[in-house]
Amino acid sequence: MTEPSPSAPITLVLPDGQTIERVRLYERQQLDSGLWMYRIGVPLWQTAAGGGVEPAEYSTWVTSAQLRPLPGVDLGRIPAHPRTHTSTPTRWAWLLDGRTHGRPATIHAKGCRNATDRAHPLGTMQALDALARPGTTACTVCDASEVLLPILAHGQSDVPTPDD
Repeated sequence: MTEPSPSAPITLVLPDGQTIERVRLYERQQLDSGLWMYRIGVPLWQTAAGGGVEPAEYSTWVTSAQLRPLPGVDLGRIPAHPRTHTSTPTRWAWLLDGRTHGRPATIHAKGCRNATDRAHPLGTMQALDALARPGTTACTVCDASEVLLPILAHGQSDVPTPDD
């Protein structure tokens, strides 16, 4: 008989601020971007064969922003998988977070803690094209503004205007 993998209870914070306590934390993994992701299991109910309901668990990956430790719970036994450094350079990856609730569309570096789950991936040229459109901004929390804005602005002061 195999021993169950280690887990620990933790609190999940939902987008509206509500919390679900005693969610199970199973493992931690660091992405190439340096961001840590956490695999959790959320207790739910599902329809049972023949009718009725039975307990079930929904498993997903979240960031630390969506979790709160429970006082007195040791998370040290939870498997952690730090990123491994390779000699191959990591390519930039970007995310476009669409307009919501009057906020402009925003370009984030992949792994940015401010990107929402609605953001979709872009290549560098697509990110620059999106950023050139009115109403799109670059995130200042991650590398997006520091990397993309200088590229976008490069050579703009040398472009002749119709008055020249």
